[in-house]
Amino acid sequence: RDRMSANGTEGAKKMSLGLAMTENQTDGLKRVIDVDEIYFAARSKFQENAVVKTTAFGRALFMDKQIQSAELDEFIYHESLVKPALTVHSNPKSVFIGGGGEFATAREVLKYKSVEKCTMVDIDEEACKICIKELP
Repeated sequence: RDRMSANGTEGAKKMSLGLAMTENQTDGLKRVIDVDEIYFAARSKFQENAVVKTTAFGRALFMDKQIQSAELDEFIYHESLVKPALTVHSNPKSVFIGGGGEFATAREVLKYKSVEKCTMVDIDEEACKICIKELP
């Protein structure tokens, strides 16, 4: 943790706000992710949604207190979700995405020039709107 020096000035690192998201991984194991800023936090009809700036991962989407996507590494998940199917298919033209409210899967699908139509359906319209507004 960052600390103040003896004369009360801030050290070289940014001081923590003391906020964190705690994820239950399994019984007896939790992961704590330090939060620098909260961009959005509210409950929709379906789930609790939060977009925050984390110290380790940059901007991140949490749903029901579980990290779903993070600026630093989301491309790894979304590329590996899309690339195998669209590379093996000889000529993908139409793609359906069930879920995917942060739109990163659609972004990866639309990188393929053969795709003429990409349809994404998500149950939580509010979460989709938040992602459009708050995620890069």
